[in-house]
Amino acid sequence: MTEQEYQKALDKIKNGLATKVRIFAPADACPVCTTIEGVYEFDDVPELPPEGCSCLAGPTAMYAPVLDQFGP
Repeated sequence: MTEQEYQKALDKIKNGLATKVRIFAPADACPVCTTIEGVYEFDDVPELPPEGCSCLAGPTAMYAPVLDQFGP
């Protein structure tokens, strides 16, 4: 993914029903990507791809929404 595609994905999450953002990194991700894996407040989300990423297939970490609100 390009930086613009990552930003578009993050903007979509922020403008939806999500209350936080999770960064997922696959099992074969580089140490940089696995280090930033976790749940973040919107203001604290690291940019993807992370600086120093050395994933063999290119950056593989991704954003996902955290949906923890219940009911209307």
